[in-house]
Amino acid sequence: MLTPVFLDGCHAPPSLRDKAVPMEFHYISHSLEPVSPAAGPRQLPTCTYATCPPLNLLMLPGSPPDAHFSPELIRFVQERVNEVEIVMSICTGSLILAQAGVLNGKNASTNKGAYKFAAEKFPQVQWMPKGRWTVDGKFWTGSGVTAGMDMMSAFLMSRYDHDLIKWLHALAEFQPKQQDDDPFVWLLDDSQSH
Repeated sequence: MLTPVFLDGCHAPPSLRDKAVPMEFHYISHSLEPVSPAAGPRQLPTCTYATCPPLNLLMLPGSPPDAHFSPELIRFVQERVNEVEIVMSICTGSLILAQAGVLNGKNASTNKGAYKFAAEKFPQVQWMPKGRWTVDGKFWTGSGVTAGMDMMSAFLMSRYDHDLIKWLHALAEFQPKQQDDDPFVWLLDDSQSH
């Protein structure tokens, strides 16, 4: 939503169009074959783990907590984490980072429904029970899907023009929550009692 093409297409005020940020997105997989996510339409990768160009930001979406992550994916994450400026995960995407070992000793968030699983399987990570997202150095981990939207908003506000980001919030009819505004922490009590 920050790109010049998007802002032009949405008829952003000229003062904001000048603040557009050119970006290129890569959808990465083991092959260029369409990928079937756990929910939603099939996605078409733009590059493979082997052909992916240098990245500034690596974002990992969530998957079912008990998903099997291929050794190829884990190796890609381990290699690229050191090269990128920012690493983000949304929802259970943090489990990929944990399995890769790159969150060891770091504070991180994951989906409340996967919290107990994450804490038991990856005890070397300091899982944060409360909060919409957690930042530890270059790692930004969101606790749930909509928390990922809030986290991305905070990230954009930390990097780009505030007037532009606020205009985009209004355009998307989105009112982000603050990091500590966690109305879902009660889910931990419920999930730990089962």
